[in-house]
Amino acid sequence: MIKKLLFTIFLLLVQTVVLAQTLGDYRSNVTSGNWTTLASWQYYNGSSWVTPSGTSPQGYPGQFTGTGTVTIRNSHTITISASTSNNFTALIIGEGISGTLVIGADVNVETLSTKINAGGIITFSGNNEIRFPVNATIIIDSPGKIDNGGTCNNNVAVYIGDTKYAVCKGSGNAEFSFEEINLGGGSIIANPVYSFPICGNTTVLSGSYSGAKLAVYPVTYKWSGSGLTFSPSDTAQSPTVSTSTSGTYSLRLTVTNGNYSNYKEITIIFNALPTTPTVTPTQPTCSLVTGKITVNTPVPASGITYTVTGTSPVVASVSNTTGLFSGLTVGNYTVTTTNASGCISSGTSITINTQVTNTWNGSAWSTGSVPTSSEKIIFAGNYSSSSDLVACSCQVNSGAVVINSSNTLTLTNELVVSGGSLTFENNSSLVQINNTVVNTGVITYKRNNTTTRETDYTYWSSPVAGQTLKNASPDTLSDKYYSFDAVADDWNQEDSANVMLVGIGYIIRGPHYTSIPPPGFYEAPFNGTPNNGAFSLTGIIADKSYLIGNPYPSALDADKFLTDNNSVLDGTLYFWTHNTAIGIGVSNPGTGIYAYSSDDYASYNLTGGVGTGNFVGLDEQISNKPSGKIASGQGFFASSKLVPASSEIVFNNSMRIGVGGITGNNSQFFKITKSSKTTSAIEKHRVWLNLTNAQGAFKQALVGYVTNATNEYDNAFDGESFDGNQFVDFYSVNEDKNLTIQGRALPFKENDEVPLGYSSTINGTFSIAIDQVDGVLSSQNVFIEDKLTNVIHDLKESSYSFVTEAGIFNNRFVLRYTNTITNKTLGTGDFETLDNTVLVSNKNKQIKINSSVQTIDKVQVYDLLGRSIYQKINVDANELAISNLVINHQVLLVKIGLQNGKIVTKKIGY
Repeated sequence: MIKKLLFTIFLLLVQTVVLAQTLGDYRSNVTSGNWTTLASWQYYNGSSWVTPSGTSPQGYPGQFTGTGTVTIRNSHTITISASTSNNFTALIIGEGISGTLVIGADVNVETLSTKINAGGIITFSGNNEIRFPVNATIIIDSPGKIDNGGTCNNNVAVYIGDTKYAVCKGSGNAEFSFEEINLGGGSIIANPVYSFPICGNTTVLSGSYSGAKLAVYPVTYKWSGSGLTFSPSDTAQSPTVSTSTSGTYSLRLTVTNGNYSNYKEITIIFNALPTTPTVTPTQPTCSLVTGKITVNTPVPASGITYTVTGTSPVVASVSNTTGLFSGLTVGNYTVTTTNASGCISSGTSITINTQVTNTWNGSAWSTGSVPTSSEKIIFAGNYSSSSDLVACSCQVNSGAVVINSSNTLTLTNELVVSGGSLTFENNSSLVQINNTVVNTGVITYKRNNTTTRETDYTYWSSPVAGQTLKNASPDTLSDKYYSFDAVADDWNQEDSANVMLVGIGYIIRGPHYTSIPPPGFYEAPFNGTPNNGAFSLTGIIADKSYLIGNPYPSALDADKFLTDNNSVLDGTLYFWTHNTAIGIGVSNPGTGIYAYSSDDYASYNLTGGVGTGNFVGLDEQISNKPSGKIASGQGFFASSKLVPASSEIVFNNSMRIGVGGITGNNSQFFKITKSSKTTSAIEKHRVWLNLTNAQGAFKQALVGYVTNATNEYDNAFDGESFDGNQFVDFYSVNEDKNLTIQGRALPFKENDEVPLGYSSTINGTFSIAIDQVDGVLSSQNVFIEDKLTNVIHDLKESSYSFVTEAGIFNNRFVLRYTNTITNKTLGTGDFETLDNTVLVSNKNKQIKINSSVQTIDKVQVYDLLGRSIYQKINVDANELAISNLVINHQVLLVKIGLQNGKIVTKKIGY
């Protein structure tokens, strides 16, 4: 049923096309009528069929100009007894199975195209003639015919021009009989043909004819056209035609058979050939693994198409209008241009070459030189590196290949280990640039820890896939492997058989030995396919601590990691340093009952790093501050923001040291080791302060003046103390936060003051000293103000010692850069002048401060023990009243900071 319906629709569509009408067409409207009778016809006025009006242009067919196609329809008979006055487009006799035109007199029918369909007949009512114009054509579809109407003699005739073309009964050689013309399908018709398009100035023509032919006469051909040349002659049936200039020409073919001829004119176009393209090939490189072809000329324009065809080994064609072809594999290609006429240019041949391969055979490179970044390297023998290697990709087929400590193998693309072995010694690196390539095969990546103590925990992260916790430390007791549950905020014991997940940090206790091991280090072996590309840790929730880790076999740039994750993470990272706990007889015992070397977290953010001051024997490792280069295998803590803008922590190759201009090494794994000072690409002026005692307590704090930092809390530049030291903590204070790292705004101002705080679980004597300074602070005075003792001490001269009880003290110390007593910028006369312009009074428990010259910036009130009683910043006024201080009668110090940076201190009774 469906097929039948579709076929019916198809027939209706075809019928619609066949019956499509145009303005001026006529069709018969009666079963029998006369040509000149208006009622015999319907006229198409552009929208519907109507009876002709009789006035121009709606008369009978041919009466007025503008007549289109005239059709005598099925079962209709029209008699024509008068000649038509004007030319019309065509005459169609028969629509369906019948249709008759009766010639009732000698008539002229002014149309060049007559078609007798299968059911149509031209018949004569007597000895009449029908005449058509010169070069008219008659087409007869059998069994349509011209019929004598009962009278058969030579007076019943069809004329084309002045030539009697057909008679009822032919003479055998002068004209056609009706029977001959019916069998031949109509009058002779010229059919010139040429292949389209003509590309260039030469083409081969094809001449033929259709319709009846008198057997006694040959059919001859004649070609003509202005500006055209025919070869071998213009009378050949299918000659070659050419012209000197591309363009459009009129071409005529005349065919002759005896006394009869017909011609047909067509337009012939000679199209200029497109120019042969000039191209630039781009051969495969490390970053472009396939070739590319760029067409230089002709430049892209309307109607131009470019085609690249592979000739070997890939046989295929690709076309476009841009002239840019990428993704081409190794092989030979031909490039052509096709213009709007469909003409194709000559081809330009191009070869896409294979990438250069450099093979190590165990003693030398096959190219004779060290590999470059554009080459694929293959190892087919033993190899031990003595320097860095750079290559496009790497394949190990055989041999023991070793990348030694501090050496780096940098690859743009993939690493394949199909045979032999590939080992990376401690502090070596595998750097890969392309995020999307997939590594295959297994490497061994070694990571050293300088401790062999069983009680120590190390924070690990696997740089390879498939590594189990047990294989990272086979001699660790099976219940001493942990991850951190951020949601529960607690440690989670891991099965030692579990695989270390990418980007996740784990803590593993030191190996269990049956006897005390000699001093040395522990080497963690990582065996698996090296991690590469983008990774993400999903499901991150707000305000939680996450133990994560570097997922790559190369160092990770902490600044880039923090910047790329700044919508999710607070800006400080925390690295565990694994020393021994309090007790007699431990490493670096110090003296007395509180001898210890304490565990702690080193910290890092965009301001800089804070170390833990560890000791090896009597050698204090004062420079183990995080450098911003997170070593391979290193686990660390990071905290999520209160309201994360995203729910995932991301890693990608752009964060790896050695990618995108990031330089550095892979050596600062958090263990006890010395490291060098680093420089920063942004402006930084920093001071590191150490809090220590004689028994080995150590805590470090950092204050830095850094590009883009403010004096408010910035998570990218300010890091809160993780409070991992069980004995002491030391920090700066800002917005009620204890900051192990504080970034402050530029430009640096020498009148800036930074409150310092500390906590201690023990009583005794401690010291505060400068660990390191950089930037302008290298030449700037640095003081510590002890508010309890009213002492301002120059830390550039020496450390400052003080006695403390156990407890928390956040108001005792201030870091400052001027000394109001000795600073040359505030001489005695200046001080006395300012002192006279600032008045402080107390009446009815209300302190009033008035500055008649300078605007007041901030006010602080202390008791004589140095404790802060009151503080107000950003006063921005010349007067201030302080009421309702809940204190006993005593003497107070009122410290007034003026907006010109000067300080005035007044003593009052309260």
